[in-house]
Amino acid sequence: MKLITGQRILGKLSNVGPGLSRLPLGTFRFIYNSFDQLFGSGSRPDVSTENLSVSVGERELDIRIYRPTKTEPKLTMVYFHGGGYVIGGFKSHHGFCSLLAGQANINLITVDYRLAPESQFPGPLQDGLDAWNWVTDHAAELGISQTKIGMGGDSAGGNLAAVLSMQTFGDLLDGDVKVAPVFQFLLYPWVDMSGESDSIQRFGQGLILTQETMTFFRDAYLPKALEPQAIKTSPILCEDMSLTPDTMIVTAEYDVLRDEGLAFVDKLQQAQVSVSHLHLPDCTHGFISTGKFSSATRKRLNEVAAMLDKYAANI
Repeated sequence: MKLITGQRILGKLSNVGPGLSRLPLGTFRFIYNSFDQLFGSGSRPDVSTENLSVSVGERELDIRIYRPTKTEPKLTMVYFHGGGYVIGGFKSHHGFCSLLAGQANINLITVDYRLAPESQFPGPLQDGLDAWNWVTDHAAELGISQTKIGMGGDSAGGNLAAVLSMQTFGDLLDGDVKVAPVFQFLLYPWVDMSGESDSIQRFGQGLILTQETMTFFRDAYLPKALEPQAIKTSPILCEDMSLTPDTMIVTAEYDVLRDEGLAFVDKLQQAQVSVSHLHLPDCTHGFISTGKFSSATRKRLNEVAAMLDKYAANI
C-alpha cells in the first residue's frame, strides 16, 4: 500500500533545502512546533485544557491536562511527546492530544520535559519519572483517582514511557516508580537505542523523519560516555518482562523505527504480555500531526484513538 498523499507531500517539504536538522536548533524547534498548527487536527470544542506548573524536588515542571467535557473517562494517560528528545512540546502535539482526549474519551496529561542538548540523557527520563510520581501522588486532587492511570508517548516519548513503565532505567534515576502504570500506549516508539535496524536504511531519506535527523537526535541526547548505559535502558533489551503493563502499540510502514517496533511487539507477545498492536501500512513517522487536510490520515488517527476506547471498554 502506498504512503498517504498528504504525508508524502509533507515529507518532501520537510526535506527542501539542507534538511531540518542542519538548521539552527531554535529554527528547527519553531518549524516542528508549527507543523501542528499548519497541518494538525486543531482544538476540539469538547475538550478542555488546563496548564499547571508543579514542583518536583528543586525544579518546576509544566504539565497540560486535557479533559473531555461531556463524558466521564475511565482512563487517564500521562503522555510524553516525541521529537528525539531534542524538539517538541505542548505546541507540537496540541492537536493530537486534543483529538485523542476527545475521540478516545480519556484524560490526557502532557509533560513539558527538558530537552537535549541543554539536558542530555538521563535528564528527560528523570523529568518523566518525577512527573509520573507527582500525578499519581495528586490523583485525588486532579480528580482522576477513580480512573485507570497509564502512560504513553510517541517516538522518543514512547521510549520515555516504555523505559519508565517497564522500569529499565536501573539505578540511573533518583527515585522509583511509586505506582505502576496500568497500561502503556506507544506510537512508533524508539525502543532500540543502538540504532541498527534495517528500516533506518530503507526509509532513511525523503520522509518526515530521516536517518540524518535520527543521528542528529541521538548525538544531541546521548553523551558518548553514557552511550553504553543508555543502550542498556532500551526496552527491546529488557530481560524481565514481569513489570510490563498492558501494552497498546502502533507502528507505521514507512518509518525508520518500523523494524524495531515490530520486533518489540514480537518480544512482548513471546513474553505473554497483553499486547494490542496496530500496524498502519500507509503511514509514516509523524503522521499524527498531518490530519488537517487528509481524510485518509484522519481515518488512521481515529483507528489509533479507537485502541484506547476499546481498552477502556474492556477493563
